[in-house]
Order: sequence, then structure tokens, then C-alpha cells
Amino acid sequence: MKRERVTTHIDDVRRADASDANAIAEVIHYSTEDSMPWLGGRNTIEEDRWWTSNVLLHKTDAWVATVDGNIVGVVALHDGWLSQLFVRTTAQGFGVGHRLIEVAKRESPQGLQLWAFQRNAVAIRFLESVGFSLVRESWSTGRHSAGDAAGEPDKLYRWVP
Repeated sequence: MKRERVTTHIDDVRRADASDANAIAEVIHYSTEDSMPWLGGRNTIEEDRWWTSNVLLHKTDAWVATVDGNIVGVVALHDGWLSQLFVRTTAQGFGVGHRLIEVAKRESPQGLQLWAFQRNAVAIRFLESVGFSLVRESWSTGRHSAGDAAGEPDKLYRWVP
């Protein structure tokens, strides 16, 4: 499933496994490309595939959302951080992000925090709509696991139950 518009409901939200790596990489890659065209130094799809297989699926607890059997969203958690939350732009507006956040909150009962780029207005509106609060604004120093985002202004958000 490349970029066709999703027109059905979510099948499942389940724990990710190694066989999901390529599909997760595509969700991350194309979501970043579509929603953050201003972000410099984006990875190639091959780099995202390598990173997903060798880092994401080994160092985080990841879940995927599927529609018609295709992975359309991913959330990854690590030590109280929501390290990844991506939904294909073609699947946005159908509750995928909300379902992934429900899982993240359930799995992190002490709370969650994450960084979001200041220019990512859609993500910021979504985070605020699901209960995350702004803690502070900052400048990235490469801490984003998505790549070399140095110099990109960002915001720290937190959800506390």
C-alpha cells in the first residue's frame, strides 16, 4: 500500500515484530516526506529500513495499526518516551493515531513525554487534543531518533495520567 487513501476502519493494533520492519519503515519514511517536507537531511527509504530493522525493533516497544491488513501507523515507546508516532497521511482522520495513543498510554501508566518539531502544526494539534501538554520549547541537538535534526526548533510535550 503506497499512498492510496484509506477508506475503511482499523483492523487491529498489535505488537510489532521483525516481519513488520519494511512496512514500518515505509510508514515512517512516507509520513515524514509528506508531513515534513521542510525537514532537511531526511533518510532514504533504504536507511529507514535498516534503522527500523536494526534499531527501532530492538530498542523500543513498538505497535502497529493495520487497515485491510496493511500497516498504516506505528507507535514506539522507550523508558517513558514516546519515541515514534507516525500515521500515513492517507490514513489520517480515521482514528489510527488515537488508537495508537491509547496503546501508548496503557503501556506507560506513569506518563509519557516526547519532542515535536515546532513547525509540525498537525502533530502539535493532535498531541494537544489527546492530552499532552507543552513543557518547554527548545532547539534540537540531534536527540530525535528520526535523524539529524540539529538546529530545528522543537517542543517538549508530556502526558501525565
